[in-house]
Amino acid sequence: SSGINAEYGDEQIARKRERQRRKEEYFHSTPVKQIKVTEKDLEAYVIFYERKLSQIRSRMDTSIQFEKQKRERLEAKLKYLLDDNETLATQLAGIRKDLQKCQVLTETPV
Repeated sequence: SSGINAEYGDEQIARKRERQRRKEEYFHSTPVKQIKVTEKDLEAYVIFYERKLSQIRSRMDTSIQFEKQKRERLEAKLKYLLDDNETLATQLAGIRKDLQKCQVLTETPV
């Protein structure tokens, strides 16, 4: 049955391409003022462009969401690094004090 479906699909594609070719031929061979655009054509164009806009909007929303998440992750990493930096600074200050104590203890007057 998949062979039959594939043939039917190919046939549909071929018909669609032929319709498209005839439409293009009509538009290219007919003077602009004589081209007849039906309400159905206009509705089809409106639907087509509404879908396109909707897809674009959807992609933009997805991109914005992705960028927000990326920013949030980076802000979290930055906070983590700043906290670590603060901890290191505190530890270094403690080590300096200890070193000064050691220096005072080891200095022997001559």
